[in-house]
Amino acid sequence: EWAKRVHGGAQPFYIWVEDFDDEHVYHKERFVLHEAKRAETHVVAFTIPLFEPLPAQYLVRVVSEAFLGAETVVPLPLSSLRLPEASDEHTPLLDLRPLPRAALGNPAFEALFRFAHFNPVQTQIFHAAFRTDENLLVGAPTGSGKTVAAELCVLRLLAAHPGRKAVYVAPLKALVRERLADWRRKFVESLGARLVELTGDVSPDVHALRTADVILTTPEKWDAVTRGWQQRPYVRSVGLVVIDEIHLLGEERGPVLEAIVSRMRFIATRAAAEGAEGAGVRFLGLTSTLANARDLADWLGVGL
Repeated sequence: EWAKRVHGGAQPFYIWVEDFDDEHVYHKERFVLHEAKRAETHVVAFTIPLFEPLPAQYLVRVVSEAFLGAETVVPLPLSSLRLPEASDEHTPLLDLRPLPRAALGNPAFEALFRFAHFNPVQTQIFHAAFRTDENLLVGAPTGSGKTVAAELCVLRLLAAHPGRKAVYVAPLKALVRERLADWRRKFVESLGARLVELTGDVSPDVHALRTADVILTTPEKWDAVTRGWQQRPYVRSVGLVVIDEIHLLGEERGPVLEAIVSRMRFIATRAAAEGAEGAGVRFLGLTSTLANARDLADWLGVGL
């Protein structure tokens, strides 16, 4: 029973989580119980590590800061928990024979690449990128040729789904312009495809966007454009979205990238429900550093 003269207006407690042998403290925090809320149920949320093999239990200890001997211990059973199966976060690089450019099976496509053979990373992803429409997440060190993965997916789109558009999303306008200069030589001069830059500095007219095969843009610009997708038919005709530097999802601009992917998925689902042929949207994520590859792959819909 609360006595104002003894307990005052609030009582502080310490809560910590320890192992059964009292060797490690996995969590600790100070909790203040106010008189006005003493009859309410309070929820304390915290995160603690788990190790294998699982111990039988952890102990949650609550100790009064003001009164000696005023404490309680609550066991937290762990034996019934089922941990997710351990899995490799990254795909191992296989020892494959490098594929020649002839694997593209199209002389015009082969002429786009100045090398004779694809490197080990490109060889391993070649089939998934160029022969299927599966979503992909490619994480490899800088200089390993990840851009070729995007180019293979674009070529797949041009060959297998004519009339559908590819959208390349990069975090910086400088990166967009760099890719535009490179792809203008490859896709425009060699294949006759139409490229359009859509950034804060360049805003093409509606006709250019409608007739473009590849749109190169920044996250904020494409987010703004896709918000009005119902009035913009060219947005509904997108069949491939390439997101470069996708690890920025965990930084300040992350919500914009999340909005882009979620909205494009919704548009594709809506178009499929209306019976539009070939309405699916393929996603390709490119990154050089990534800790939670499996979580991001699940979010992108990558089959593992």
